[in-house]
Amino acid sequence: MDTELLKTFLEVSRTRHFGRAAESLYLTQSAVSFRIRQLENQLGANLFTRHRNNIRLTPAGERLLPYAESLMGTLQLAKKEVARSQQHQLLSIGATASLWEAYLTPWLQTLYQQRPLLQLEARIAQRHSLVQQLHERRLDLLITTEQPKMEELTSHLLGNFSLALFATQDEEQTERPFIKLEWGADFHQHEGRLLSNEQLPILTTTSAHLTRQLLLTTGGCAFLPRHWEKTYPLLYVQQHTPPVIRPLYAVWLQNSDQQALIRQLLKTPIADML
Repeated sequence: MDTELLKTFLEVSRTRHFGRAAESLYLTQSAVSFRIRQLENQLGANLFTRHRNNIRLTPAGERLLPYAESLMGTLQLAKKEVARSQQHQLLSIGATASLWEAYLTPWLQTLYQQRPLLQLEARIAQRHSLVQQLHERRLDLLITTEQPKMEELTSHLLGNFSLALFATQDEEQTERPFIKLEWGADFHQHEGRLLSNEQLPILTTTSAHLTRQLLLTTGGCAFLPRHWEKTYPLLYVQQHTPPVIRPLYAVWLQNSDQQALIRQLLKTPIADML
């Protein structure tokens, strides 16, 4: 449906006068009448009752009115968003929940302090979903612990971070309930070697903060960022299990039109790694 027809319908319903609607729309009165007839033909119903100096909406027109207002409002919002995208570079960054919570949120805070007008979109999803979005050009930058082995992608090592086995009590115990936190597929292999007797997790999650909070409830243990020992005094590092060092990569398409901005942002280091 031609949105100009809806626009004309709304103006006539507002002014209740074809002549005044024509003046407001910078059209002739015959053009306004023609548009209304077109709309009525498309919908198969009369929208106005026409009497001299007394134009009223029909029941069909009354029902159309809120939909027309909604459609035109949505169109105006869409135009504004498109205009904004032309004025500013909107960069989409994706990572798993655990990386956002442990390292990337403070990094974004630093970026916005440095660049108050920066516009970003932060996406939280599983790694395989984010890699697909990257290929489909629905994502500009992926932060991940595993380097994708694909020729069309550019990977940059941001550094390494340390994970430690935490519990909420200082006493060393060989057996505690275990919470399995998502740190990458290859980490699970390493994780299995560290746990005794093929211990099954009481919970599997992608959220580092959910894991931290449930340690208090369950008295369990989990691998969390090493620097959280200073941030959360109720957490204790289990010294019998050595820390695990993990790489952190930035990944983007080789021919991305956002490469310049990506490289600029990556000059700001991610804190609390090693």
